Amino acid sequence: MHIIHAHIHVKEEKRDAFLEEVKPLITGSQAEEGNITYRLYEDTEAPNQFVMLEEWVDQKAIDIHNETEHFKNFGKKAKDYFKQAPEVKVFAVTEQ
Repeated sequence: MHIIHAHIHVKEEKRDAFLEEVKPLITGSQAEEGNITYRLYEDTEAPNQFVMLEEWVDQKAIDIHNETEHFKNFGKKAKDYFKQAPEVKVFAVTEQ
């Protein structure tokens, strides 16, 4: 299993647009074969700072996900919403 944490800082004036635009990415990703979890969380102490938490069965599922239309469509618009480049960390589960 692989887990991805993407820390996202959204421009304050783009918050509502970001939250609308990310919906198809989340629902499309959750429907993918190989996806275990795909959720967006907002920091309770830092408005407009989010973490996208993803869990995938393996790297192959992530590779397939990265080629989907919903992923590519969001990626085309994402830079408009971000204050800075997201910090993305990928973890491999070593024990279950």
